[in-house]
Amino acid sequence: MSVELTTEDGGKRVVNGDGDEVGVVVDVDDGTAYVEPNQEIGGELKSRLGWGRDAQSRYPLRHDAIDDVADEEIRLREKY
Repeated sequence: MSVELTTEDGGKRVVNGDGDEVGVVVDVDDGTAYVEPNQEIGGELKSRLGWGRDAQSRYPLRHDAIDDVADEEIRLREKY
């Protein structure tokens, strides 16, 4: 699936395949969403998404991790 993200996607929740919130899109720059992660997500999920263990306030969301973009949320693929 080719994902076209725009500034309109700012503020959307990012959820995993189970519907659990991973974070919130805080910015979209040049088609890449930047996510402020939920403080409760584990290091394993952050690693699969390519997010470091440091305490950055926002991380880029890889396009290949996205399964669907809906009106109010961005759903990650099952493996995430």
